[in-house]
Amino acid sequence: MKLTKSDAFRISTIYLIFGVLWILFSDWFLLWLYDDIDQFVYYSTIKGLVYVMLSAFVIWLVLHLQSFKRIEEKQAMLVQVQSNEKIEQALATERKTLSHIVKHAPVPMMVHNESRQIVHISDALTALTGYQKNDIPTIRAWCERAYPFRYEEIYNHMVQLYQIKDSMFEGNYQVHTSDGNMLYWDIYTAYIGLDQNGMRSFLTSAIDVTERKSKEKELTHQSYHDDLTGLFNRRYYNEIAHKLEHMQDIGVVLCDLNGLKLINDVFGHAHGDDLLITFANLLKKHLPKNVTIARIGGDEFVAIVYDFDRYDFDGIAQQIKTDIQSYKDDIIPSAALGYAKKRPKEKIKHAFVRAENMLYQDKIYEYNHQTNNIIKALKNTLYKKTDETEEHIKRLKALAKPFMKALDMNDEQEKEMMLLIELHDIGKISIDETIYEQDTPLAQEQRKDMERHTEIGYRIANALPKLKSVAYAILTHHENYDGSGYPFGLSETEIPMLSRAFRIIESYEIMTRGTHYKEKIHSHQAVKALQEDANRLYDAVMVDAFINTIQRAK
Repeated sequence: MKLTKSDAFRISTIYLIFGVLWILFSDWFLLWLYDDIDQFVYYSTIKGLVYVMLSAFVIWLVLHLQSFKRIEEKQAMLVQVQSNEKIEQALATERKTLSHIVKHAPVPMMVHNESRQIVHISDALTALTGYQKNDIPTIRAWCERAYPFRYEEIYNHMVQLYQIKDSMFEGNYQVHTSDGNMLYWDIYTAYIGLDQNGMRSFLTSAIDVTERKSKEKELTHQSYHDDLTGLFNRRYYNEIAHKLEHMQDIGVVLCDLNGLKLINDVFGHAHGDDLLITFANLLKKHLPKNVTIARIGGDEFVAIVYDFDRYDFDGIAQQIKTDIQSYKDDIIPSAALGYAKKRPKEKIKHAFVRAENMLYQDKIYEYNHQTNNIIKALKNTLYKKTDETEEHIKRLKALAKPFMKALDMNDEQEKEMMLLIELHDIGKISIDETIYEQDTPLAQEQRKDMERHTEIGYRIANALPKLKSVAYAILTHHENYDGSGYPFGLSETEIPMLSRAFRIIESYEIMTRGTHYKEKIHSHQAVKALQEDANRLYDAVMVDAFINTIQRAK
């Protein structure tokens, strides 16, 4: 056993104290017991032996206790060392576990410390951003790459995070990836304790909400935009108009596309949608750049114009009208426009009403100007695309004139009969043109398709106020007197008089003219055919009146 200086000092001190006490008290005690000097010497010798034995025992006891204390201290030190080793092993295991957890975390994650060093990053962070660990060794490097336009601001924010003691939600951030794309992350940071160097460590994790943000953005766009034209919609217009009430020098421009319903009825809604897109592009082209344009109805558009006084809207309106009439179609559309400047302290809705009144006046003018052109365009398309001819119409009119007199029709009825003759087959312009080119009777499917022309013709005529009076006659001009016709199977007087009369005229003209798949017959044969089908296909009374006019003409 190795003695230290402090051990030797303690033993010497104890030995000194024990010796002094022994000499003083033992000699006094012997003198008190024995007066005889011989006895005193004898017992003093014995006392000396006892002293040696006792002092040896005391020294042994002290050394033994000291040795026992050393053993306990060594054992305590050993336990402490073992404990420290276990703690270090546990910490190493913990650090390794943390590194593993972060690396394989399914979300973007990084561990960093108050020295601004990034210790670990997750594979998910690398996969989403393209940044490797050596690309972002520090917080500053991360901020410069991920937030190139805000890196100083966000770097300073992250430095402040090193003061937190628990966890916090930082907010939603736009993160730039290595290939220039942008992600949206909800970012959280938490204090996770001290590292092996005694530095405060933090775990920053993120939830990628890019897809959610994209959907939110898309939904917001859809809620404020017209999905066909890409312009704003009525909802957006209502909101923006309310916010602009305080502004001066703004105006409202209303635009209405005429002829859309007709094009939808004749060529289908896909064709009408194409026209709407074309018109929307014309508005963007000709209206000033600093405008807000919205589609607020099927064919209705509105624009809010800022600095209204700068622009010549008469000239702009004329440019729009000219361009829309060059739209490549058999039916030429037109546009009507109205506009008004918001007066001081006036609400936008009042300027809207004044612009709307101007629009309606323009629509009336455009209707009167365009209706005859539309009817003419419809007839030209009919002659160009179908088997209908102007000669056929002329012969029908010639047959109709004496017949109308025989039926005692008034002037209004005669005008309607002339319109019916001109436009009875107008619906054929929407039927597949190949049907008119074949030399054989129509197949069943082709016949069904052809029968649709009465309904299409009705929709066309109904779309033009000038033709509304003959729309129902166009729809029913293939009904049979006995109810076997189409489209409704009407019979007798359920069929309009114009339709019953026209059916006789047209049948006679077709029989005596012939078609490309049926030979013509002589007039008397046609008369006989009409008589045979009286009260089946035709009104018998009208057949008799028609035959009388034919015979008188001879």
